[in-house]
Amino acid sequence: MRWGLPFYVKDGKDICYIKPDKDFIAFGFGEVVNPAREEDAHMHPIAWTITSLDAATEARIRALVEKAVG
Repeated sequence: MRWGLPFYVKDGKDICYIKPDKDFIAFGFGEVVNPAREEDAHMHPIAWTITSLDAATEARIRALVEKAVG
């Protein structure tokens, strides 16, 4: 549990969380493992609001999670 949210954890590191809400789902990563981090960027996405789930969105989430746990 972190920030009041249930996290998926691997090897003691917070990987990601999913927080359902009435109108959307929040999906994000912990601070240590951030597969969306971009080299030389000054801001890095760590959370997304998902309003619907299509094949492309599902594939993007899958790729980020696989990178985070890889």
